[in-house]
Amino acid sequence: MNIAKHKLLFGFMLAMCLPVMAQHYQFSQFYVAPTYLNPAFTGANACGRVAMNYRKQWAGIPGAFTTYQVAFDHYVPSYKSGFGFQFFSDKAGLGNLNTTAFNALYAYETKINKFIMARGGINAGFVQRKVDYDYFTFADQITRGDGSATIEGIDKEGVNYFDVGAGLLVYSSEAWGGFSVAHLNKPDQSLLFSESTLPMEFKFHGGYRFDLKGNGSSNKFIPKSNFITAAFNFKHQNKYNQLDLGVYYSKNILNLGIWYRGIPIAKPTPDYANNDALIFLMGFNIERFKMGYSYDLTLSKLSNAVSKGAHEISLSYQFCKLKKPRNKKRLLITCPKF
Repeated sequence: MNIAKHKLLFGFMLAMCLPVMAQHYQFSQFYVAPTYLNPAFTGANACGRVAMNYRKQWAGIPGAFTTYQVAFDHYVPSYKSGFGFQFFSDKAGLGNLNTTAFNALYAYETKINKFIMARGGINAGFVQRKVDYDYFTFADQITRGDGSATIEGIDKEGVNYFDVGAGLLVYSSEAWGGFSVAHLNKPDQSLLFSESTLPMEFKFHGGYRFDLKGNGSSNKFIPKSNFITAAFNFKHQNKYNQLDLGVYYSKNILNLGIWYRGIPIAKPTPDYANNDALIFLMGFNIERFKMGYSYDLTLSKLSNAVSKGAHEISLSYQFCKLKKPRNKKRLLITCPKF
């Protein structure tokens, strides 16, 4: 096979593989990354807050997905607004497909009535995607037999694009529901010489907190809590759908949860089972500091024995101690801890 054919074959393989590897950031503990879930959550905590997530997906497979996220947001009462930023770094595949993103966040809050609040938010920023071509061997390198760098005309700088998203959130002291759209501008993310438009991604999410009898701990350093939270997150992009559905139990410093991800009855293609994972979560809440760990047990045909599941760690810290407002004008959103 000559160099031209090798080049054509490589281009074809890269074009086939990259859309598969270019997954969206996936977090099982998505409520510890609320501004990624929906920019309307920006400043919803009323205090300054920093959140960090680390995820290692399918650790048993070479080229596993590794994702990092850091976000900060803060509410400014005089402007009824939340401001923040978030940073992502994602690495996937044997070719080290790297995605780096930085977004600015803004949300505005308004009162619907005595018990219900509404928020609208937007995020905007830049994304860089590139492949480490040093992991590939090209035909001209084999032909020369000297192992030097390829002379093929490859753009190693990757692609940079501007990305925009928006969302809405409505909540009371017990329930909340939201809707968000990512990639409103449908950016071109192609790493080749063809166009690859990123379709818009739609998210619908919500939940309800059921308070249980008992006031919990009497220790002033341990938060008083005793409740069960049921929540969901539905995502749709192009012809693919995903549903995360589960419950949490919170008792003082301890949080336990179980989730299911998948929609077996909604198959975009006959060979796609849409039955992804069962997720187990455990977390701790000590004053203003929260920590969580989750494990995804793979249920798909990939099997957990091969994938080794997914591990995720979350950390968050709020910079002030929340107090109940005396005049009841300011409601605090009651979202899950993890």
